[in-house]
Parts: sequence; C-alpha cells; structure tokens
Amino acid sequence: TPPDKRAAGAGMPREGRRRRSGKPPGRAMLWHSTEAQGFEPEPVWGMYPKGFVAWALRAIQCQPAEVLHVCSGGLGREVGGVRVDLRAAARPDVMADGCALPFRDGAFGGVLIDPPYSVEYAMDLYGTEYPRPSHLLREASRVVRPGGRVGILHFLVPLVPRTLLRFERVHGITQGCGYRIRAFTIFRRADDSLPFTIQG
Repeated sequence: TPPDKRAAGAGMPREGRRRRSGKPPGRAMLWHSTEAQGFEPEPVWGMYPKGFVAWALRAIQCQPAEVLHVCSGGLGREVGGVRVDLRAAARPDVMADGCALPFRDGAFGGVLIDPPYSVEYAMDLYGTEYPRPSHLLREASRVVRPGGRVGILHFLVPLVPRTLLRFERVHGITQGCGYRIRAFTIFRRADDSLPFTIQG
C-alpha cells in the first residue's frame, strides 16, 4: 500500500472509509474465550460501545463510583467515577494528562483506560500526542489501590511496565467483520502486604 493510502486508512479500509464519510460506527461485539456479548455502538468516535463500561467494571471488579476513566473522551457523567481527558471539548471532570495524573497514590478502586491506539489516531482524530501504554499503566498503577485492577483498551496487549501491576487476562473486542480487533487487558496491583517481584 502506498504511504499516502496507509496514512489515510491506517490499514483498516472499512473503518477508514466509515470515519471519512461520517457514518456511525458499526455494531460492536465483545469477545472472549467462551462467548460473545453484543453491544450497541455510540454514534460518536472515540467512545466505548453502549453497555461496555458496565461490563468492564464487572471485569475489573470495581464499583462505578470508585473508578477513574483515563482518556475518557465523550463519556458522560452517568458512567460514574472520575473522567480525565486532555481535551476541554470532552468535558471531563478533570482536564489532565493520563501520564501525569493529579491524584494521590491509591485513590481509586479501579482504572479504565481508552487511549488513542496509534500516533495517527492521536494526531488526526484527537489532536493530541500519542500516550505510550506503558506510561499510562505506570501512572494508573500509582493511583489504583492495592488489590485494585486496571483495564486498558488498545490494539496492543501492553507489556507490564516496571510497576506493581501484574497481568491477569485479556479479552478481544471488535466492531464486527472487517474491523481490527482490540484487546481489553486487565492488570491487578499487587497487595502491598504480600511479597511481590516487579515484572517488566
């Protein structure tokens, strides 16, 4: 594929065409090893599918009021917790960089992260710098309490940074045939009272 075509579609012909034409996202599906769960998509780019947040909170075993949403995008207040984004247009509860959060250590029961998935996505869709998953996870590991979980949605299954996080499991997420699959990777912060060897 010529470089100009790669930049325009980022290797995802159907998804790139839908974005450029202004069409809403296709039907979103959540996949894991035993069953598929369907979610209706939101008509806004850069948001989770409808119903995903409730499922993800169960997956990370966190109550809505105790979660921190990093790179929250268009999430509304109804999701609960604290929404953090760099862009004022996203109307977050706190405008901040997900790699340098203005919260005390162990402030949240869980963290959900939905960053731009590539340099092109960050620049073209959101007008921001690309946040490296390892940097986001390092900061999330600081603000989640011991025993709490961090879930990150990305094209990559991130390596565990040098933090107290350890890998638990990964689920595949797709909007259907012709779309890339994303990974919802869950990490758990080590209990400070237990002996633990840092990974990464």
